[in-house]
Amino acid sequence: MEEQSSANSQGPEPASEPAYADKKPIGIIKITVYVLIAIAIIAVGAQIVVADKYQAQVIVIEGEQKVGVNPTTESLDFGDLSGDTSAVRRINLKAAGMDTFVHISKFGEIGELIKVSENNFILEKGDEKKIELTMYMPPSAPANKKYAGQVWVFKLPKFW
Repeated sequence: MEEQSSANSQGPEPASEPAYADKKPIGIIKITVYVLIAIAIIAVGAQIVVADKYQAQVIVIEGEQKVGVNPTTESLDFGDLSGDTSAVRRINLKAAGMDTFVHISKFGEIGELIKVSENNFILEKGDEKKIELTMYMPPSAPANKKYAGQVWVFKLPKFW
């Protein structure tokens, strides 16, 4: 009997909190995460849209130490190269209104053959820089093969 009276002496059990009380902060967290993901997707999409995009190509020709240069400035056309030769193209970069982080990406079959003189760097406000893209044609490259792809130059405003 004493046990019953001691249980009753503690008073009534505390009321439990409503079931939805725990769900409210999780909902706010989910919405915040979704908004941040949407902002990141928009930012990345905008950078892809505004990136400088260059078509790149080279044609392998027969012979030794033969180079045929294409004088265009609109694309990265390395011309015609025989095996064990190279050609260089340049891109001029300028940071206009603020410090800019520059990243250069290469796509396509030609991407593995191009070496970039400098990548992942900060260009200070108002500065200009010439970046060299060097194409080296390996001796084992098959004659009359065309290598093509793209080079994208991303210029991200530096906020950090």
